[in-house]
Amino acid sequence: MPKNVKNWIEKHPIFSKLFRFILTKPDPTKVTEELEATRTKTVSPAAVLAIYESELQAIGLESSCWEVETGGDLFGIWGDIPIIYLATKAGPKAIRDNAHFRLDIDYLIKISTELSSEWGMRYFGDWHSHHKLGLDSPSSGDSDRIKRLASKNNFNEMAEFIISFVNDSTKDHIIRVKPFAYKDFPEANPVDACLIVLKGLSPIREVFIKRNLMPEQQLDSYSMFKIDRIKIPVEPLGRAMGDEGKPQRAISERLLLNAKKELCCIFSKDIEVYHESFGNILVIPVQNEQHVAFAIDGKWPHRILQVDWIDREVGQSTEVDIKNNDLSLLNLDGIINCYRSIRESKKWL
Repeated sequence: MPKNVKNWIEKHPIFSKLFRFILTKPDPTKVTEELEATRTKTVSPAAVLAIYESELQAIGLESSCWEVETGGDLFGIWGDIPIIYLATKAGPKAIRDNAHFRLDIDYLIKISTELSSEWGMRYFGDWHSHHKLGLDSPSSGDSDRIKRLASKNNFNEMAEFIISFVNDSTKDHIIRVKPFAYKDFPEANPVDACLIVLKGLSPIREVFIKRNLMPEQQLDSYSMFKIDRIKIPVEPLGRAMGDEGKPQRAISERLLLNAKKELCCIFSKDIEVYHESFGNILVIPVQNEQHVAFAIDGKWPHRILQVDWIDREVGQSTEVDIKNNDLSLLNLDGIINCYRSIRESKKWL
């Protein structure tokens, strides 16, 4: 059987069972019962969203830290499968009580602007807890708020997570995350969504931790809440890897662009970028025809493979022995310090 046909059959449970029936010829009554069970269990969700484990952990941690309703915001890239790269806590002026939560709008506008302009992250919607109310779906007020935001920002789709507690333990809360999607505004109503959970740490959270961005969010604290304390109603796939594919490449391209922009500002020099089969080369001028070149791995987290001193006047390139083997594009301070150290060591030339 051709591999593509085999893969297709395996992805469609009813046809898979029919094919096995043709091959093995078991009792027809038993097969009919099995096929019916498969048909009733096969669900076609109205919407699919993807999110990193780290962002679920961040939601779980923040939810468990409050005895009243709380919440935050969801940011990502809305493509064929929308991916949530960052789940934030609410700003300092958020209002919380036993039956109500209101976002800090000024803070939301501030971080939304930064995430959009610098990282290409779109505002998806929010997450908030209903653990004292016993509700596991958006209220009419929640839906109205999402619709207003969609209208204001010309969004066609948005998302919302409702958080509730499975148990009453204040020490080891088990958190249930129920995702919803809104489509076809302005008449959109929330529909159940299923989650594809991407393993590990979101690349955006990783970059922000390395560069100490948004320190008020305490982004590295997510790991305090274990992923096995998160319950999800619908998870159609096994945990998938989240460090490859088109969305990841988009983050990598944005990371390189931001690094070039920041280095230009710091050194007041034009930074050169060359795309190679292994990744990229970042060339920072020193003076005259002398430069420092960083060869950068194309794979996340874009480690520095080699550093060279380049003198174009004499047409020479010399590899520099660097002590820090942990340099990567995520750690821009490390690249800056490496450049400055090489520049100082070459002053006598």
